[in-house]
Amino acid sequence: MQIRPTKALINLSNLAENYSIITQYASPAKIIAVVKADAYGHGARQIVEKLNTLENPPCIYAAATVEEVIDLQNSFPLLRFLVFEPFNLNMAEALKQYDFEVTITSTDQLEMIESLNLSGETGVHIKIDTGMGRLGFKEYEIDGLLKHLTGINKLSIKGVYTHFATSDGFDREFTLKQIECFERVLSKFKEAGISTGIIHTSNTGAIINYPQAKYDAVRPGISLYGYYKDIETTVALGLKPVMSLVSTLSTVKKFKAGESISYGRSFILETDSWIGTVAAGYADGIRRSLSGKISCAIAGIEYPQVGTITMDRFMVNLGETEYPVGTVVTILSDDLQFNANCWEWCDKMDTIPYEITCGISKRVPRVYEY
Repeated sequence: MQIRPTKALINLSNLAENYSIITQYASPAKIIAVVKADAYGHGARQIVEKLNTLENPPCIYAAATVEEVIDLQNSFPLLRFLVFEPFNLNMAEALKQYDFEVTITSTDQLEMIESLNLSGETGVHIKIDTGMGRLGFKEYEIDGLLKHLTGINKLSIKGVYTHFATSDGFDREFTLKQIECFERVLSKFKEAGISTGIIHTSNTGAIINYPQAKYDAVRPGISLYGYYKDIETTVALGLKPVMSLVSTLSTVKKFKAGESISYGRSFILETDSWIGTVAAGYADGIRRSLSGKISCAIAGIEYPQVGTITMDRFMVNLGETEYPVGTVVTILSDDLQFNANCWEWCDKMDTIPYEITCGISKRVPRVYEY
């Protein structure tokens, strides 16, 4: 039962349009759709369900953790799933029950798989660290890796991949060096006669900027959900935000000049004004640090949020306009013509859209629009 009016609207038509744009850039490479962190806060099961109905759906769905993949595989037992988290022994029981593909970043992990005595082969993706500086085999470790691979018969290499650190930046030098490094690694696999499975490197930035790095598949993440590196490029590409956040005015009351609004008396009214309260706050993902810095859209007009954002509620200065209780308030718009959008929050918080959408909490119900 949903009583509280605050909800995240998930526009699945926008998702489909974004996917179409990405596939055009990626062609002829296949798509590995990144649906980690509950599809960046959008609801992974519903996102996978929609993507799988589209023309040329993803060949693999990738998530961060085993728990995320198990949840999806219970709903979609026939689809392929990749776990980005490096293999560890805690995954053993899950591998006995579920058929998912795991990431290998060290020879120790290969030996762990060999020691498990599983009944079938484990599908693995070998991750190469070409410069991200996080996970994977370094180029100088590849010879040792290949020796291990020739001696292990309980795994099947489903893919080899790397990750780019600066592919959405203006300086191309480092990404080109990463591509060159990865090419050298692939050559060593070929010389050793070891299959690579699906070769995949490109995140959203590389899909747009480095067509030479398409290989067999690409891994779009944030672009699926309507964002790229900045609002100008996002609009130019035709990407559309998939999530919007809406609520209603729960109270509307006239306040006099000189009266204060919310904790700390950080906002003092200069003139008599109507103040509306909205049943959403930092427990819903509307960060307290945004207090007094953002706007909301009501009936096509933007109004400033005022006072300190509280756990469950924030206030909007309606000025001279008395709206009725129950009037719809757009907190985050999927229409980028309004300032009340994710990019406004990013600017005020010095962050990226990923953090905003992932941060809309679980207590905000997702409502899917088809």
